[in-house]
Amino acid sequence: MKLQTLLPTRAPAMADLVLGPMLGKPVMAYYYVTYKCNARCVFCNIPDGPMDVLPVSQYSSKEQTLEHLDILKELGVRLIDFTGGEPLLRKDMGFLLGEAKKRGFRTQMTTNCTLYPKRAKELQGLIDILCFSLCSPGPEPHNTLRRDNSYDSVIESMEIARRLGEPYQIIFVLTNDNADLLPGMIDLCREKQAILKIQPEWEYFGNDGVDIKNLQKARDVAREKNVYVNWGELRVFEAGGNRAEKPACRAGNAVLAISPDGYLLYPCYHKIAQRIKFDRNIISFFKTDRWKQMQDKAGKFKFCDDCSNLCYIHPSFYYQFDRNFVLSALADIRYMKERHRIERQRRKSLAVEALAAG
Repeated sequence: MKLQTLLPTRAPAMADLVLGPMLGKPVMAYYYVTYKCNARCVFCNIPDGPMDVLPVSQYSSKEQTLEHLDILKELGVRLIDFTGGEPLLRKDMGFLLGEAKKRGFRTQMTTNCTLYPKRAKELQGLIDILCFSLCSPGPEPHNTLRRDNSYDSVIESMEIARRLGEPYQIIFVLTNDNADLLPGMIDLCREKQAILKIQPEWEYFGNDGVDIKNLQKARDVAREKNVYVNWGELRVFEAGGNRAEKPACRAGNAVLAISPDGYLLYPCYHKIAQRIKFDRNIISFFKTDRWKQMQDKAGKFKFCDDCSNLCYIHPSFYYQFDRNFVLSALADIRYMKERHRIERQRRKSLAVEALAAG
């Protein structure tokens, strides 16, 4: 019996992270359902970047997407992050998530919440890790940093998700403009029964990223209730990012990135050295010496030096046993315990509210 079949689909998330390295397979995929977005966040260039020129007419069809899901399953992927752009701009997101769940994938999606209130019921039960983006405990500087008016939608989305029993959490991009607001963010997340995932802003399109001094503010609250900070990520940031001579990033090993028009983006979305058509031929290609050489090259390109892209670095920690592995594992274990505590708290409060109403 294959090792992968011994681990149930609903195993703890940590098991997903560990399984990939044990099998020598990618643990997760970033599946870009769109490059379009209805926000213009100051720390993101996706809506205004070079990819936004791709016309929607060239996006993968539903049939092609289903084939992609089957291929990812055969490659050993456990978690699919449906991303963008704003993924809820795709009218068929509910269908895509449902098909992923039918195939046994764990699913993740991050949204700016402008469209979530209208689509929440359609998505109910289809997302294992539902992330809402929020930059401040009040409307400002959130709306300014996002260059929209989405703050009220995020607050509304948390309440809707709580009542639907959805596994929501807040993604807080830590910037030099909002680092002092961390105490207020923690208070808000405790009030709204959400975990606060602090993600430092990294440099990748001319922005400066978050200062090292402000990283300490994240470290100071890392053990607080309702807070998740990954100590492995902080260590990489404080060291100046990935080092090509001894890479922390294992893009292509731990994580695959698939474009809306059906290409594997190697080594990652943010620095594309090669686009490879993502069809069934890729299964045999992954068994070749050529792909093994490409995997060995990941994280070692000149453009990989100083990179702090957490989307690829965090899953990479489990592909080599070192200090980052230990720090990340400790943080992730704490995250799971905290998340389960908060979910129990939500269920209890909803039961009390139902009793009072009935």
